[in-house]
Amino acid sequence: MGYYGSKSALAVPELILYGTNTVNELGKQCKRYGARVALVFGGKSFVDSGNCERIREILRKEGLDVREIGGVSHDPDEILVKKVVEQVKTLKPDSIVGAGGGSVLDTAKAASVIAPNGGEVRDYWAGKEFTLPSVPFIAVPTTAGTGTEVTKNSVITSADGKSKKSIRGEQMIPNVALVDPSLTLSAPPEVTANTGLDALIQNLEGYTSKNAGPITDTFARKGIELAGRYLIRAVENPGDLEAREGLALSSLYGGITLANAGLGLAHGLSHPIGIRFGVPHGRACALTMPKVIEYNMIARSEKYGEIGMLLAGTPNAVEAFVWLLGRLGVSTRLSDYGIRREDIPLIVKDSKGGSRNFNPIDHGDERVARMLEEML
Repeated sequence: MGYYGSKSALAVPELILYGTNTVNELGKQCKRYGARVALVFGGKSFVDSGNCERIREILRKEGLDVREIGGVSHDPDEILVKKVVEQVKTLKPDSIVGAGGGSVLDTAKAASVIAPNGGEVRDYWAGKEFTLPSVPFIAVPTTAGTGTEVTKNSVITSADGKSKKSIRGEQMIPNVALVDPSLTLSAPPEVTANTGLDALIQNLEGYTSKNAGPITDTFARKGIELAGRYLIRAVENPGDLEAREGLALSSLYGGITLANAGLGLAHGLSHPIGIRFGVPHGRACALTMPKVIEYNMIARSEKYGEIGMLLAGTPNAVEAFVWLLGRLGVSTRLSDYGIRREDIPLIVKDSKGGSRNFNPIDHGDERVARMLEEML
């Protein structure tokens, strides 16, 4: 069987609406489900950006009854999700709009499916399954990075703040993903860098995963190319709309790729590094990526060669990725993030399962520990 006969799946929202100023169509999308809308969003930065009032006005113009659930924090935990679920149950909306970064979208997505199915986040971590469809959910990202607007999972932090875990199910795929690059213009350079690296690595790890196939490879390859062309531009010139458009499309492709092809070791390690040492998710993925590429090279040399060319015009993917991180000021030394040798066993333990299962080369805990030691 040749490459083009390889198995490849594609599960996506009912509608993906992409383009600059497509947020103007949000009200019409909500009206498909009814007049009562719950708008879930974050805090001060969302309001100060002007995006909050812009979205309010768009929904008002359609005569919708909008109820707001604000204040969603970064790295939402199971307690916050429970509060939002209770608000959704009280409001009984016809649809839910999540507008914000990955934390907001994950919270709104989780609430949209837990409200009709009952229980709490912890129940679904323990194996409870969704049997009822979600409250119709429209995802409106304001950062270009997580891709959660097209995935079937939501990453939630434990109440004790020590771990991040996903709840997942087909019912969690948003009904509508509305991706408008103009909403990302207000993202500051550091956020743009961190979320843009997440988008790039979702494409990169999906492209090289065990579960990659010709459909997802098409999205991933273009996503890598777009990140290579526009990530630095968007960080250095936040008002560059063309760069924002390219990065938003890269993020969308990354979300589609990860949802259907899986990820790899860098993402597996990112959760314990992020949660225990306060490293933003995209940066936590990026700092281990050169070492992971080095380890995986033997299994995906041709693809990594292509990745290197797309990112920096060199067939050496490690060199290309290190160059990119240098331009963005991202260190790959674990000690620069407060990580010590004695922390490594816990990082390895908490990284098991999930994304690591799709890494192109199998790897035991001892091998991963040695890789981390080499990065100190």
